[in-house]
Amino acid sequence: MVNLTLDSLDEVPRRCRACVFWELSPLCAEAARDVGEPAAEKEAWLSHTLLEWGGCGRIAYEGEAVAGFVTYASPKFVPRSMEFPSGPVSPDAALLMTAYVAPAYAGTGLGRQLVQTVAADVARRGIYALETFGDARGEAGACLVPADFYRSVGFKTVRFDPRYPRLRLELRSAIDRSVEAEESMAPGDSVEWFKLDDVELEQFFGEPTTGRSRIDRPGTQRDGEIFD
Repeated sequence: MVNLTLDSLDEVPRRCRACVFWELSPLCAEAARDVGEPAAEKEAWLSHTLLEWGGCGRIAYEGEAVAGFVTYASPKFVPRSMEFPSGPVSPDAALLMTAYVAPAYAGTGLGRQLVQTVAADVARRGIYALETFGDARGEAGACLVPADFYRSVGFKTVRFDPRYPRLRLELRSAIDRSVEAEESMAPGDSVEWFKLDDVELEQFFGEPTTGRSRIDRPGTQRDGEIFD
């Protein structure tokens, strides 16, 4: 899997190479088609987004053949995202635009892998959610991915629409949550057992410490053993 760049853009399927559904507003997209320059507009969009936001796509190969690709960006770089009745995209999320899998690789798990790659990339940038607009009706030749696919890989509907619901995938990992849990359970102040006298130790253990050797108190070590 490689980054989508100006050098690799021509590798995507021809229909997608000349499609500016996401990259331009409906009015500008129509104008680009009228003058026959949608491919040039897509190249200009990619160049601008790479410079201003960073990586915004991946291409997956099987040998020399393109098996699939995916595009994504901050919603401020995607004019079409403002046109959906279930929008706008939440300000804390990146927008997953297109996820395409070649028919020969359908059902192989490649679609899930593409989404996971995007999730990992945006999480590294400090973005903790992905949102997208799904196709609820399975329209032929649509530039949107079926909503059921997104739900199958973990997205949840955040705003319903009979045609194009908006879905969201939270990206906070289990590792993040476990670290927070450990930090919340950690004592505020560490206890240095060897600096406590017998009276202070009684406050911790609730029993007299007379006759109890300090070497046998919790957390101390004797002859290579830890005593609890």
